Amino acid sequence: MKAKKKWMFLGLTVLVVVAAGLGYWKRIGIRNTLYRMLDKQIPLTGDVYGYYGQEVKVKENLNEETSFQMEDSYADKIDTTITKESSMVDTSWQIDQQIEAEVQSGAYTFEEPEVIMDPYQISPLTGVAVFQTDEEYRVRVTVKGKTKEADITGVTVKAKGHRVPIIGLYPKTENSVKLELLDDNDQTIKEMELKVQTDGLPEEMDDMVSVEKSSGESAYGLTIISGQGVYYPFAYDVNGDIRWYLNHRTSTYGVFQLSNGNYIMQDNYGYVSSVTKSFPAVLYEMDYLGRAVQMYLVPHGTHHEIIEKEPDGNLLILTSTLQDHVDDKIIELDRKSGEIVNSLEMTELFGNDYTEDVIDWAHLNTVSYQAEDDTILISPRNLNSGVKLNWTTHEIVWILANPEVFKGTKYEKYVLTPDSDFLWHYRQHTVYQIDTDLDGNPDTVEITMFDNHRNPEAEYYDHEKGSFVTVYAVNEKEKTVSLLKKLPVVKANVTSNTTYDADSGHIFGMCGTVKSGTAKTGMTYEFDYESGEILNQYYINKNYYRAIELKANYETMSEAMQQPENYIKGTLRPLMETTARIAEPTQQLSEGLNFKLTAGILFAEMRNRQVSQIIFKGENKSYVYDQSFLKLREEDYLLRTESIPIPLTTVEKGTYQIYCVYQDGYYDTAQTITIK
Repeated sequence: MKAKKKWMFLGLTVLVVVAAGLGYWKRIGIRNTLYRMLDKQIPLTGDVYGYYGQEVKVKENLNEETSFQMEDSYADKIDTTITKESSMVDTSWQIDQQIEAEVQSGAYTFEEPEVIMDPYQISPLTGVAVFQTDEEYRVRVTVKGKTKEADITGVTVKAKGHRVPIIGLYPKTENSVKLELLDDNDQTIKEMELKVQTDGLPEEMDDMVSVEKSSGESAYGLTIISGQGVYYPFAYDVNGDIRWYLNHRTSTYGVFQLSNGNYIMQDNYGYVSSVTKSFPAVLYEMDYLGRAVQMYLVPHGTHHEIIEKEPDGNLLILTSTLQDHVDDKIIELDRKSGEIVNSLEMTELFGNDYTEDVIDWAHLNTVSYQAEDDTILISPRNLNSGVKLNWTTHEIVWILANPEVFKGTKYEKYVLTPDSDFLWHYRQHTVYQIDTDLDGNPDTVEITMFDNHRNPEAEYYDHEKGSFVTVYAVNEKEKTVSLLKKLPVVKANVTSNTTYDADSGHIFGMCGTVKSGTAKTGMTYEFDYESGEILNQYYINKNYYRAIELKANYETMSEAMQQPENYIKGTLRPLMETTARIAEPTQQLSEGLNFKLTAGILFAEMRNRQVSQIIFKGENKSYVYDQSFLKLREEDYLLRTESIPIPLTTVEKGTYQIYCVYQDGYYDTAQTITIK
């Protein structure tokens, strides 16, 4: 039957902020083991770009933090001339209530359901079928694929009022969607077929995926591509057909899967400044229908990794120290409170031995946690190493690297001893410890990684032309390492990832950045681990950050959203309080600085390094947000747009005029806030 369709138009505002680029390493001559790692160099003592004037003399407070929990209603405490905008969580809640009203209306049956397309206005190839039944049933939903192996199936919670998530629709197609009512033994007692029509893909997604080789089957039902050149994440099936995508622009590193079937999205609105690029500071937890359930804010921004410490546990986040270095810090963010409960700067491990006049000396790109021994495993790319350390004491346990990297240094004692002469990794990504025993030895742990294999300046570099999917076995008692697998893939100079699927015994090589003439593209491989045979291979028409499996939770997606509480949480750098006399500007700023208010967070939109101070002048007390100490060292990032999140939670009651220092001139913004 043709389903009745209903479209919901409670819109989401998409605010675009561009952030791109990677940091780079410079040769520094402290020890023989230090070498030039990349072609481009960003010295810490190089030229400075932008404006850094101060109207109010204040001290740098980069490492001060204030934590908060709030809801959108916090904005009701603030009277202002500034535009107020809802968070994506609040927007999702408003839409969800409308959907639930349709479910409870009793107007729709299993035989005549209503289909709401793109219910949360962010994921066009999804829908929700709503109806009621006299008895409680679970519902199995199957979006029929072009082949049986391309079917996308899920099962809902048991209910009388049903909201059945539909994931994996083909674009520009009249899709066949099968619904089955299941009894307590999961036996089908009734079934029906829907016909669901969809619109086409955005033009930029046409011809995005091409099949190089296909076995017709895959361990992954849908594979998500996101980050870098793919700002709008999408997922393709075994046949290379795009079956899911977001129309909301993400930041540089895209989305990260969670154990509960949701994902973390790096939003493209809300950035903090550094000595190079700006870093995304706003994260949303969302499901695959596009429903946002949590909003997190991170003080120094985020980059390559956001991962759960344990299932449903705290978030381990890669961040930066910002002022002198980037991509060099790890934090643990309490998922309930938004507070930072543990952190590590890479200089705690390696001192300043590798930091001389270089900004991106470590370039962390992976972190993961091992609960059995309270350790984390990290990947400092620019040290060509995987490093395991105790997360409580911050003491190094071992280093997985070519022994030549640390030869003659005080870190040499931590380096694992190879059991034979083998091809080492260079500029690696996604260094993870997996649970599967791949070598049959209970005394070892297996480590997977993507070996980009690029370090031409090192004397010991082997100049192999490709990249590799790599698996090691580490004997932690004997401090030795064996190479189990080295599967060649196309050369991927940066980004990329490796994942192992224990159920199928397949291992994936996701080549994120492949040079194709003057263009950058990508490739994905699926191997049989034992034989090394390539089962599936896909060409991606843009470079990307990572490719991961789409793991949706149909049970939670089929439940009504609980009214959220304290869903905006996190930690940010606070405003600095001052009792200094604030002069009134003699000129008014007509352009160059705009504001948006979400809950108690003021977002200041500007071109990078044009505004050095934002001043909130009160009658008795004033506050300053100061960026004059964060000197931009890379011209490429000058004038890119950023939107800095400023917490108003520490501001006392009163009315404040907002002034600024713009291009070293002192201006009135003609905006006010009153904290009630």
